[in-house]
Amino acid sequence: MNSIMSKVSYLSGLVDGLDVDKNTKEGRILTEIVNVLKDMAVEISDISESQKIVQEYIDAIDEDLAELQEDFYDEDYEFYEDEDDNFVQIECTACGDSVYIDKDIIAKGEEITCPNCHKKIATKNYCCE
Repeated sequence: MNSIMSKVSYLSGLVDGLDVDKNTKEGRILTEIVNVLKDMAVEISDISESQKIVQEYIDAIDEDLAELQEDFYDEDYEFYEDEDDNFVQIECTACGDSVYIDKDIIAKGEEITCPNCHKKIATKNYCCE
């Protein structure tokens, strides 16, 4: 961001070096434009610093989450790996959204609610082989 600040400072120096009469319409406009550019450069610099701080915080949270995932989920992966065989994909007749239903629910013939449109889906017509 220093390049933006330096460019605005350079423009400010050009305006000052040109001895622009600040009492004329053009002089007031140029002076105000340079002032607005200075304010914008400061705001951009502040936002950039805040973003860096937030990114560091997010990186720290991501590392902590990765450690938690390793501690809790890696051990159970083999157990859940076979779980994919226990679900059947059904298309909601109302909205067309794909819904995955446990084969036990299908075997019981229970109705489920579509998570997308909240309409009832009958599971009696589906096979759970």
